[in-house]
Amino acid sequence: MIVRKMVNYKRLGISTLTGAILGVVCILGAVQRIPGNFGDNLAYLMGIWTMRVILGIVIGLAGGIVIFKGEKWQPWINAVIRGILFGLIFSVAILLIDPFKDYSTFAAGIAYGPVTDLITTFIILLISKKEKNKEN
Repeated sequence: MIVRKMVNYKRLGISTLTGAILGVVCILGAVQRIPGNFGDNLAYLMGIWTMRVILGIVIGLAGGIVIFKGEKWQPWINAVIRGILFGLIFSVAILLIDPFKDYSTFAAGIAYGPVTDLITTFIILLISKKEKNKEN
C-alpha cells in the first residue's frame, strides 16, 4: 500500500459535497422508514447526514491511498475498495447508536462510500485531463 502525503483540496471539496448530497438522500430514505415525524427525529436524521458528510471528508483525504497498483483500472478499483472500507466503518458506527436498528441505512452507508469515492475520482480525473489538454 502506498500513501501519498499531499492533500488534494479539489478532491476534498468534491467528496465533501458528494457526501452532503448523499446525506440528504439518506435522510429522505430514513424518514420514510423510522417511526414518528421529521421533527421528532431531527437529531437522529442530522446525525446520519453529519456522518455522510464526514464520510465524504475522509474519502477526500484518502485519495492518496493506493491499495492496488495498475494502469488504467487502478483509480477505479482503489476507489471501490476505499469506499467500501470507509463506508463500512461509518455504517457500523451509525448502526451501533441507532435506536431504530435501521439496517437499510447501514447498507446505504456501505454503498455510499464507493459511490462517493467513484464520483470524486471520476471528476478529479476529468479535471486532470482537462488541465493536461490546456498545457498541450
